[in-house]
Amino acid sequence: MHIRTWAERKNEKEAAVKTKYLDFEAQQSAYLLDYDRRRILNCADTFQELAAVMGEMDRGADAGSSNREELLKLKHAKDTRKQYASHMRQMAGLMQAVADTSVQLIRLGGRQEKQIVRALAGEGIIVQDIYLLRGQEDRLEISLSAYMRRERNMTVMQIAGYLSVLMDIRLMPEKRNPYFIGCEPVSLYFEEEPVFCCMTAAATAVEENEVVSGDSYSFLEEDGGLTIILSDGVGSGESAQKDSSRIVDLTERILDAGLGLQMAVQLLDTMADAEGDESRMATLDLCRIDLKRAECEIVKAGGAATFIKRGDQVEKISGMRLPLGMSVGGQPVSQTRKLQSGDMVVMISDGVLENWGCDGEFLFARRLEELMISSPVDMANRLLQCAIRQCGGKIRDDMTVLAAGVWKEEEREVD
Repeated sequence: MHIRTWAERKNEKEAAVKTKYLDFEAQQSAYLLDYDRRRILNCADTFQELAAVMGEMDRGADAGSSNREELLKLKHAKDTRKQYASHMRQMAGLMQAVADTSVQLIRLGGRQEKQIVRALAGEGIIVQDIYLLRGQEDRLEISLSAYMRRERNMTVMQIAGYLSVLMDIRLMPEKRNPYFIGCEPVSLYFEEEPVFCCMTAAATAVEENEVVSGDSYSFLEEDGGLTIILSDGVGSGESAQKDSSRIVDLTERILDAGLGLQMAVQLLDTMADAEGDESRMATLDLCRIDLKRAECEIVKAGGAATFIKRGDQVEKISGMRLPLGMSVGGQPVSQTRKLQSGDMVVMISDGVLENWGCDGEFLFARRLEELMISSPVDMANRLLQCAIRQCGGKIRDDMTVLAAGVWKEEEREVD
């Protein structure tokens, strides 16, 4: 009978610990691989949905017309939609293939990881591994596995506070985290906290004799920023509202998939062109505010000018691109501007300028310069009131005013 020596027992224990460590590292790597896979597959799903939308268009494309020219036009539009749908399915398939490939992970390691592990252990938090990921636009994300040594709970927000001090970076927990951690190991995810914050507001008025507005808008919150989406459907009432709301919904899907503003405009341009119905044209006005870099990106497809107010100075940003479906093939123009704390971005639909004459955008900018208002809510309401007074109270087109104020976190109190 063999009696194991102390050294043998020690080696077996170390081997078991090493195996457990490697198993955990494999699980952590699998999660990080899955992190990127989900983003790519989400994008692929979006292309599949867009292809399906084009298929739905064909179901209602059969017309009872016997006019040969009209039938040829319908056939051409149908063939074009099929071609674009096929391209989108191919792109979705390519993305699904890319999602199956491996990704390289960055482990913190070294002295810094040891210091963090030791410091958190002093608070009763056992951390096993720390990984770094550089997200979109160089945004730092951190992944780790942790559990409590003693039978007590701690909030993930508290752990974010500890990590912020230890790494000298302002971190915040991602939404997918549990609220508490206990004695069972859990994976936790943290992201870099933006330096700036943003407050938004909207003010709208419906064309007289109509029940609903033909303008649609959305404030889409994203990691480290916000995207403002504004669409103006052709005409007014329910038909215009249906078209503009569909554009806003599709834009949200495209942006949620991780695609940029220019790509969103290009895809929707293609779809509108394939639909071939000029009575259903809509504008699309996009503004993405990066709260980490303090800058905004503006892309337009037929939208009215966007204004950036800084104190008593106002910059007007216009776009030459036509509404969706009328500029297929051309690259959408992206315009980027740096922002400062206290700046306000104002977006409007063309109905706001209906009665300002040929110099409407210039006169609107002058009025905006005169308004010393720091609250986005008050600014949007005041500008809408100015537009309604300008038309004598007779609203001949839907009006929408969107305002977004940007401040540093410590300066976010507004009047």
